[in-house]
Amino acid sequence: MPRSATKAHSAHLGRSRCAGSVAAFLCVLAFASAAPAMELVFVRTEFVFDRDSPPGRASFYADPVVFAARGKMHSELNLGTFARGLEIGGSWRDGRGSYYTGFVRRRQGGFIDDTAAEVQTNQKVGRFVLQGLLRAQWPDRPENDNLLFIPGVGAELYTTSYSFMALRAIMDPRPNTGITFLLSKRVAEKDWFLEGLVAPRTDGVFNYGVRGRWRWLYAAYARENDFDFSAIDRSVFILGYYHSLAPQR
Repeated sequence: MPRSATKAHSAHLGRSRCAGSVAAFLCVLAFASAAPAMELVFVRTEFVFDRDSPPGRASFYADPVVFAARGKMHSELNLGTFARGLEIGGSWRDGRGSYYTGFVRRRQGGFIDDTAAEVQTNQKVGRFVLQGLLRAQWPDRPENDNLLFIPGVGAELYTTSYSFMALRAIMDPRPNTGITFLLSKRVAEKDWFLEGLVAPRTDGVFNYGVRGRWRWLYAAYARENDFDFSAIDRSVFILGYYHSLAPQR
């Protein structure tokens, strides 16, 4: 194909992806405004910029995502180009205030094709919440193992009803990966929060991010060097709309 035709084709694909993302985002907003049965709707778009992507792979993605919850159940639909898929999960809280969560997720049609299931426990001990999780993940195109088990542990220390400090550790079972430590601090009240996060890894990589919400507006930024233990350096900007439909108590 001539170079001029290749450029025109790439430009057309870029415009098509952008138009598709805008259309999907509008559909999600329509869903949010027309979902009176839901107690919580959270709509966001993730703008992903990659550096050093492999040949033939895009370096920009715009992924609209809609999260909806009612009672103990939730669902999350990703309509984008990188990690398109659907997640369905739920949570249960016991009489001590501890809670348990789980989900199943299928992603297909983007650049990630896999199936995952996760269970997590969050045990309340005074001002602490002790966490443990285990995720099972089945890649469609495995590089090493067909079935991955990803464990994690963590703890949160609440300084007020909404503000906390957290430390989590997640171990990736693939060779030459190691452990990611997530350290975060959240300052929050009922209708807003601001949270900063750093994520050093045992292989020497240092990542970080910040996110916040004020009433209905949500925004975040994350820097992921050597994304998923690859040579890709990723920057993610997120803009979202958060709307609680639960009756006021």
